Amino acid sequence: MGVGEGQSVVVSYAEGWDLGALRPLGPLSRAEAEERDRAGEPYVMVHRVEGRAVPVEVHLVAWSRHYVGGWAYDAWGRRTREIDWRLLEPERLFLRHLAEWRYESEEQAEFAPDAWRTRLELYPGGKGRRISEPQGDRGPSRHALAGVPEEARWCDRAGFGVQGGAPFFPLPEPGDGQVADRGRARAAVEETSVGEAPWLPPRPAQPAHLQELFEPGTKVATRFESEMTVEAVREIATLRVPSGRLTVADPLTTGPGAGRELSERIAPGAYPLQAAVVAYEGHYEDERFPVVEEVAIRLLLAAEPAVTWELALAEGDDARVLRDDEIFGFATDGAAGSFADSSGWDTLAAKYRACVVDQQDDAGESVADGYIRTTDEETGGDLVSFYTDGDGVHPVWLGRSESGKPVSVVVGCGYLPDLRIL
Repeated sequence: MGVGEGQSVVVSYAEGWDLGALRPLGPLSRAEAEERDRAGEPYVMVHRVEGRAVPVEVHLVAWSRHYVGGWAYDAWGRRTREIDWRLLEPERLFLRHLAEWRYESEEQAEFAPDAWRTRLELYPGGKGRRISEPQGDRGPSRHALAGVPEEARWCDRAGFGVQGGAPFFPLPEPGDGQVADRGRARAAVEETSVGEAPWLPPRPAQPAHLQELFEPGTKVATRFESEMTVEAVREIATLRVPSGRLTVADPLTTGPGAGRELSERIAPGAYPLQAAVVAYEGHYEDERFPVVEEVAIRLLLAAEPAVTWELALAEGDDARVLRDDEIFGFATDGAAGSFADSSGWDTLAAKYRACVVDQQDDAGESVADGYIRTTDEETGGDLVSFYTDGDGVHPVWLGRSESGKPVSVVVGCGYLPDLRIL
């Protein structure tokens, strides 16, 4: 529902917001909120109207994370709309995501599996899609181009944060599929609801213990294996990168977009390509048997340990637009990847396809079980292939030393869900 005629919106501020209990965490004065705004520290704005126990909207402002988000609530405390803006230009925000849910009755649970829902995903450069699911999980989904003009994808930064004050997306009115407010607002929700983790800005996917996977003797565990031991670091081959430009991509892929060159430049040279090998006791029904598996591949750029990790980006990638657990990476339909010198990519990948697909043995050489190397005589660069754990998009991780120098480029090639160190 929308704000009624004659109703004024009262705005309060806090350090955070509990999405489960619908309550502010660490109340702030306006002056304190303005100070956090200037410092780029996160804070929330809570918009309320008289007669409702739950807010109309809540905004999370986190300039240091390039993020302004918002939730709209109905009178029963259910979230009905989500919005996600990203600060991609100094004074302009980009509409990255907009979602809406509609509930058929006041008893229907928030985000019920059969609730009507739609979402809009937008990307810079005019890209985007719209997904509609009139019956939620229990019916078909409709996918279409976003259909949002460029001017509607942006708004001025000045319209948000403590400088604003009005709700920043239109709320649905009674009769458009939302339940009308019959004066039965959920009462005393702050005292009756159980809290959950506070609302945080979106967090893209993070690497898990990549340095430790290349330290023999380290014991790890996953969701499915209670104990695994890093048995060895296997030397695969030496990769020559005379251009200092590195491509990590599926060499089977052809056409536009083939060959994903990383933006990070490295010193021209030859680098060892290594595999992390883990050992554990596998089991099937009552049988147990030893398993040895390669779970990650790295190009070692320097002997120093990596103390920080980040997504290795390519041209056109902007990490500021990533939502929770999202990644950039290379795509494969053949569970294959490779490290290669970018200057000879076309030749190197063509030779790989000739070797693997056309069975031309002289086009490449096997440097280890499951690894093929091809060479471009003109540039002096190499390509070395590897297998992934399946099709899809695979992230490439860049490790940096304490001084910030790039020291390692890693791709996971084993399934390690919820990886943790023992």
